[in-house]
Amino acid sequence: MYQVLIKNGTVLDPGNGLCAVADVAISDGRIAEVRAGIGENATHVIDVRGCLVTPGLIDHHAHVWPLGKIGLPAEAVCFASGVTTVVDAGSCGCETYRRNRPFIEQSKLTVKAYIHVCSTGLDSLPEKMEDVNPEHFDAGAIKELFEEYRTDLSGLKLRTSAEIVGASGYEPLRQTVALGDKLGLPVMVHCTNPPGEMSELLSFLRPGDVMTHMYMNKGSTILDGGRVSRAAREARRRGVLFEAADARAHFSFEVCEPSVREGFYPDLLGTDLTKLSMYLRPTAFNMANQLAKYAFLGIPEETIFALCTCSPARQMGIADRAGSLTVGCDADVAVFRKEEQEVTFGDRPYGDPACQLRTGSFIYRPMLTVKNGEVVFRDAALF
Repeated sequence: MYQVLIKNGTVLDPGNGLCAVADVAISDGRIAEVRAGIGENATHVIDVRGCLVTPGLIDHHAHVWPLGKIGLPAEAVCFASGVTTVVDAGSCGCETYRRNRPFIEQSKLTVKAYIHVCSTGLDSLPEKMEDVNPEHFDAGAIKELFEEYRTDLSGLKLRTSAEIVGASGYEPLRQTVALGDKLGLPVMVHCTNPPGEMSELLSFLRPGDVMTHMYMNKGSTILDGGRVSRAAREARRRGVLFEAADARAHFSFEVCEPSVREGFYPDLLGTDLTKLSMYLRPTAFNMANQLAKYAFLGIPEETIFALCTCSPARQMGIADRAGSLTVGCDADVAVFRKEEQEVTFGDRPYGDPACQLRTGSFIYRPMLTVKNGEVVFRDAALF
């Protein structure tokens, strides 16, 4: 007998190239079978007719409490939006990660993390910016941390905004990448309002490094003369990954719309949610809202779901257990109902004079989330 049987939905599994009406059977916390017409021999049978069934989503960029003081209550927010794995994008440094691990170990949500090169991570926010002076990087402590928790850690993080790095310019980035080389780690770099040209920032990055907030419009951007720059395209060709993670103000229609028209899509999708941006209209809100926004902007549906399922799973080295509905993988499943309704998308919060708005015609309404075979969220309308 199956543990859970999800019936009659349209299964969209980009990692396996599947988009068809089918049933998903779960046993012992793993995907047991995916096909049409599975018999109803299950403890829990859930009919999701008219809904989209996908692998549990991976939010590759958020800030999770208590890893960050401004972190979101991750299980509540993530499970309610179809997210079953979240990556904390550098809330902790080498001095603060260990003391917060007990929370992660107790969470049903899978939580991975980038480690900030600032030893205390983002603990000083929002009162003051973090210390990114390379002379204060503790390479030895960072090395020890990755040796101890390598399977739970994703790489190094640096925010290289001009207001953070000051007169140091790109030297913190240069030294972070050098440390990544020494330890064999990828680097995620926050690029909003860089201290120089975007082309120079991209020149430091290596295959597998992540440039996040790719569609921001503050300072130098990925556009040159209104088109995607040669530097951005060359960085992608050599294996640099581009991530959209929007938060309250790390996204702009001004940069995104021409980029999408040229087919310059993200490689990874995150929300950059914190307690300051979760459920904030009309910006990031949650992952389901992000999916609807990028669909409205013209990215194909299968591509959008790949950006938060199989693509990050491969990048994180967990594709053998997450990011797809492959038989034997962890039973992480999300179900959405695509509902027609007018919805407002924005690139800044309401009240910001720079806010631009767009009006979409549908949302992805989260209906069901299953984590390791356990139903962790279910909309009351789903009988």
